[in-house]
Amino acid sequence: MKFLKLQLKKINYFKEDKTVNNLNKNKIHVTSDYSKFSYLVGNRDIVNKHVKDLSGHIDERDLSIPIIVNENMEVCDGQHRLEAYKVLGLPVHYIVKKGLTLQDIRKLNSVNRKWTMHEYMISHFKLGAEHYVTLEWFVRTYGFSVSDSLAMLNGKGYLDQHDYKEFREGNFKVHDLEKGKEIAKSILWISHYFDKWKKCNFIRAMIAVMNDKSFVWSIFKKRVENFSSKLTNQGSRDDFIIMIEKLYNHKTSPDRRIRLKIYGKRS
Repeated sequence: MKFLKLQLKKINYFKEDKTVNNLNKNKIHVTSDYSKFSYLVGNRDIVNKHVKDLSGHIDERDLSIPIIVNENMEVCDGQHRLEAYKVLGLPVHYIVKKGLTLQDIRKLNSVNRKWTMHEYMISHFKLGAEHYVTLEWFVRTYGFSVSDSLAMLNGKGYLDQHDYKEFREGNFKVHDLEKGKEIAKSILWISHYFDKWKKCNFIRAMIAVMNDKSFVWSIFKKRVENFSSKLTNQGSRDDFIIMIEKLYNHKTSPDRRIRLKIYGKRS
């Protein structure tokens, strides 16, 4: 079915330079002659992985977003989209903006701001995505960053690049809300004993250890109450985990001590 749709597009659009729309001076043209276009010398290199990702997204969502060229048909915005259209064999929608130069492109790219994690969350929240509604409530209720909240709620205790990609694309799922609440409340409780509790590495360390099956919060809570001076600032998540482990095991018999997982090598 997808192949048939692609062929129909080719049949319908393989006509040279027809104008699709005319909004003031912004005429949207369509062509299937890829040789019309060239790239500005000095612009950023084509990243093949980005072309591949775009190709899949364009094909899946049936997207035809115009590229922008100058009067010499040099691509000023959308060079990766152009390569994706070539891969898919689709016609190219484009707008001609006279006088655009490489300097203009550099300025545009320098001020182009990427979406923040909070903006992605709010976007999906406004669309009524169930898990993002829960996430927004969690962030608002406990005051942690979106990234830290994701790590508290995803059931793993950490985030990798795949998790971030899934989150941006609207595929985040709350794994265990009650566990997330427990972690958030525990860190907020520690704030009364440790002035460095807001440090990202400490929060991530606490998230990690509270997802460790050997870690018992009630035991650690008593250690904090009695020996809070042993809560000391550290330089990394792993160092905080080792500090937490040492406090947890303080004045504990060898057979009841725990060894927490860290993400690097122990010195």
